[in-house]
Amino acid sequence: MRTLIATFVLGCTMLITPMAVADSPPVPDTAASETPEDAAEERAAQFVGVRGPEAESVPGGALLLAAYAVVWGLLFLYLMRMRGLQRQTAEELERLSVEIRASGDR
Repeated sequence: MRTLIATFVLGCTMLITPMAVADSPPVPDTAASETPEDAAEERAAQFVGVRGPEAESVPGGALLLAAYAVVWGLLFLYLMRMRGLQRQTAEELERLSVEIRASGDR
């Protein structure tokens, strides 16, 4: 059972991680010769107009599908666990019933 859960979590992680890595912006390389004061002065001298809020970088559709998959997977695992517990309880009840009948015959 633990192996099944671990496989499910690993599979979900492998599906979601490449999407998040692909959507991340590239990291700019800073020049070694440029000092922090020079960079600050350069930024202060430039004017960059604002064009509006940035768009979402994580696709909503993929997150929604991943969330539904996780919920359905957990629900399935919960129901399988309840089925196993119910089966164990029924077997124990049957065993106890047999023992009671056997002790009543004495």
